Amino acid sequence: MNGTGSDVNGTALGDAAPRPVAPPGTWEQDRVERRHPRHRQVRVLAAVVTVGAMVAAASVAVLLRARPEEPAATSPLDALSSALARTAADSYSFSLDTTVRVGERNRGSEAASGVVDPGRHLGMEQLVARLAGRTTLARVRFAGAELYTLVPSGSGFGKPWDESPAAGMSGAMPPGDLYGFASDRPVSPEALAVVLRAAGVTVHGGGTVSGPGWTGIRYTFAARLYGGLDTVTGTVYVDQQGHVRRLMTVTAEEGAAVIGKPPPLVTERDITFADFGVPVRVTAPPPGQVKQTSGEPYWGLYF
Repeated sequence: MNGTGSDVNGTALGDAAPRPVAPPGTWEQDRVERRHPRHRQVRVLAAVVTVGAMVAAASVAVLLRARPEEPAATSPLDALSSALARTAADSYSFSLDTTVRVGERNRGSEAASGVVDPGRHLGMEQLVARLAGRTTLARVRFAGAELYTLVPSGSGFGKPWDESPAAGMSGAMPPGDLYGFASDRPVSPEALAVVLRAAGVTVHGGGTVSGPGWTGIRYTFAARLYGGLDTVTGTVYVDQQGHVRRLMTVTAEEGAAVIGKPPPLVTERDITFADFGVPVRVTAPPPGQVKQTSGEPYWGLYF
């Protein structure tokens, strides 16, 4: 304090600085908050939650705009076609059972088996056919560009084996057999592609199937071939790796029934595939047991 009765800041002792006046209701509110500090915390937390929700919503909106569109679902036809191609490109073993009937009368049966490696042009197959009371055994070997066909004894061919050019390791069967056993090309699931390319073919997928060590999806299909004279229906099992495991078909040559002849010729085939990636080793017969022919094998195109 100096000699004038003022403090060091020049403010008169009798004239204290005016006290700020709080707005109406502030004091009461401050009193409530001091007695109940949780009220104030609740308001602060509510504000934080509101801001956080707004930020989260904005982030979700940005992610939704940035997320790429999901690819369209693969159609059953495309999925089945892809499975046929994938299986045909790998090595595999197979077993094939065929029955042929006219109406209720059984005409014959075939049982074939073998191993095939399309990528290396290797394969071995054998067939036992029973038709009209006669049993025929056929054996073939695919070794690169050559096909070796076992010739039955007593045929007059002169050698046990016929050597001729192989037609190919994959692709659709020639018209007339579709996916059966032929002498100049191996049994392949891709032979069914000729059916799936037919006009008006229908393919449906659905249902779970399983086998030893695998699970998969069932596909069914139906088509008409050769101007509608033949109908083909079937069921295919495809495992989770995209390999065909089983292929069952029923082919009916209905043209005969349309023109008043006996009931249609019905062929039922049941093919199973396994051992994908199995090593296939094929050796050509000894040269002294082989006779070379050009064109079709000795047995002709089909056994």
